[in-house]
Amino acid sequence: MKKGILFSILLALALVVSACGGNSAAKTPQEKFVQTMKNATNVPDQSTYTTSFAVTDIDVASADSSAQTMGILKDIKLSMTTSTDKTAKKSETKLNLTSTNNLLPVSINLDFLLDSKTGNVFIPLKTIVQPDASLLSYLDQSTGGMWSQINTEYPDLKNKYLSTEELTSSLTGKSEAKTAANTKEMEAASKDLNKKTTKLIDSYFSGLEKDRFKEADDGTLTITLTNADLANMMNQVAKMMDDEKVKADFKVIVESQGSEAVTDFDTTYTEMQTSIKDAAKSLKDNKDTSIHIKVSVKPGKDNSFDAITLKTKIDDKSDANAEQSISFTVKTKAEKFVPIADFPTKDQLISSEELNKIITEVTMKMYGGMDLTGTGY
Repeated sequence: MKKGILFSILLALALVVSACGGNSAAKTPQEKFVQTMKNATNVPDQSTYTTSFAVTDIDVASADSSAQTMGILKDIKLSMTTSTDKTAKKSETKLNLTSTNNLLPVSINLDFLLDSKTGNVFIPLKTIVQPDASLLSYLDQSTGGMWSQINTEYPDLKNKYLSTEELTSSLTGKSEAKTAANTKEMEAASKDLNKKTTKLIDSYFSGLEKDRFKEADDGTLTITLTNADLANMMNQVAKMMDDEKVKADFKVIVESQGSEAVTDFDTTYTEMQTSIKDAAKSLKDNKDTSIHIKVSVKPGKDNSFDAITLKTKIDDKSDANAEQSISFTVKTKAEKFVPIADFPTKDQLISSEELNKIITEVTMKMYGGMDLTGTGY
């Protein structure tokens, strides 16, 4: 009995040691990085992500005519929070752009509701007719004070929504609403393309040198990419585009947008693939411009994704007497799910006729003293 117990304990210890040894061997910083990138593609049925963009540093010669304009970029912050409910087939995006620069102190907020079944987007008009005070000041300067009067003369407008279907109808005179079949094909194409892209990223990062990946005490995993790395990745993307199925997926997605801009898809696709190859070659050959992107990913709990941060610095040394550089950071973080607003009712939607009428009336009041003969107003 004692021998049996001893044997069982030794066997259990052997299994534990074996398991620990296997896990540690399979969890190098590189493999953790790749796994976290995979986890990022496994988006739950209900999710909320916040993406922010900010320029952190700009070094431009003071003699450069664009120096002052470029300097404003450091004071501009862009944030976008998107909630998605796959089951309900809807999503909502709240976008905020804020500038603290004295030359352009504004705050812009926009809200977009997407019906994934139809592709229709609903835009609440409240943030447009009742913008932030700083933005309203600029709009009034551009419209002779008319923007402030819109909310007074059309008090119900702030409770209305503009749909992209109505906007398209208003601008072109025809609707571009998607059918259920179109939407289903687009979803399948997007899913297939996402799967191939994930496989490419997995293969790319798995093929880099292991010692380039670092792990911080808080579990954050990082690697810094250079011109050559980006060029190699772009070449792999161009190679992926040789796949006829990838091309077919792209075509479905483009055509589902109802765009008339791409009249010859095959030619456009070939040109896009060629431009990627050319850009990759330029990145590799260009000795004057260097790019460094520090990619940081942080795993979440239970094989989930927490955040990814891209800290990019671009140095331009083409002019030895006036070297320039710009640094910016893009971060995407998983948040607790934020419930999505209800779609507007039929009564809350502004029709193309009503929209055209308001635009015409506002334009007439703005330029009432001008000769508008032949303008259509």
